[in-house]
Amino acid sequence: MNINLAEQLKALRKEKNISQEKLAAYLGISYQAISKWENGNAYPDIQLLPDIARFFGITIDELLQVEKLDEQALFNEYISKAEMLFRNGQDMEKILPLWKEAYQKMPNNIQVKEFLMSTYFDADKVKYSQEIIELGMDIYNSNTNMYHKGQAIREVARTYAELGDLLKAEQWVLKATQINHCQEVLFSEILSGDEMVEQIAFFTHWTLEELLYMARRIAFLEDAETSLSAADRIETLKTVAKLYETIYKNDDMSFESLQMLYLTHVQIVEKEVQNENNETVIRKHLEKAYECATKAAAVTEHKLTHPLLFGWKIQAAPSDNFRMLNWFQNELKKDYLCKYKNTDWLLDLQKKSQSHSSL
Repeated sequence: MNINLAEQLKALRKEKNISQEKLAAYLGISYQAISKWENGNAYPDIQLLPDIARFFGITIDELLQVEKLDEQALFNEYISKAEMLFRNGQDMEKILPLWKEAYQKMPNNIQVKEFLMSTYFDADKVKYSQEIIELGMDIYNSNTNMYHKGQAIREVARTYAELGDLLKAEQWVLKATQINHCQEVLFSEILSGDEMVEQIAFFTHWTLEELLYMARRIAFLEDAETSLSAADRIETLKTVAKLYETIYKNDDMSFESLQMLYLTHVQIVEKEVQNENNETVIRKHLEKAYECATKAAAVTEHKLTHPLLFGWKIQAAPSDNFRMLNWFQNELKKDYLCKYKNTDWLLDLQKKSQSHSSL
């Protein structure tokens, strides 16, 4: 049976507080038939659709959610276009017109509002602060699920913080659920079997992503902003990068995750040059950055089998799959590495990266 119709029947019946027996009596069938429809195990006779629609006071198109299905297909087209632009290195200012266009066509679509809000934020959170806050408040006050409300809380809170209004930022943060009570944790506690394993994989992936973002933010702090020493800030990056690499065995991760890890290793190098300037550490993390760049270029679509990430789907690398290797070549030419420009190991890295990207 059409899954959307099964869900629609159940939702309409609950909305109007009508029992399966009452609907069945109206249609002249057994309540077991209604149960089968709602469970997706059977489909109502097409001749019954006008009677069902009439019973709920809606049209057949509304019953079948024809408009909703058409809108979902249109939304999926915009998602595909935006993902292609993003994965091939386009900046958010160039992706923004796409979501503005989608919003004009689907002004009531929560997902479109969310993507437009997030794209505004990533493009320029200060320049578009008013748009972000208005969209975020609209999403939060709408009748939607906690995922979308959570996204709104996140972007609005971060925008207020960027504007220097910490009071409002904190007020929005307090609307969110604490991590020990979040949906991901609770689902892992109530599910079992493969469903539980997949939920844990989802939680693990996003927890690692957030940890890496947090570690990079710590590393960017200036001495005057924190009591952590420069060495401690570098060690934070190293620790999270190591955790990332341990759980994602052999760096078997998505192009985007490899890109994050690449940037982390480069950041460790930059901070090490500013701090102790330990050649062994610098060499080690430049080599790791190179490994990330080469592996990113060859990512294929597959599912992970690692513990904690079992079943997590990895997409194939985008068409611009040599992007990181080009970044790496440019990184090796930067002035902060001039002290090592004639060392055998740096020359070897230059040679390997050039030969790899020319394949």
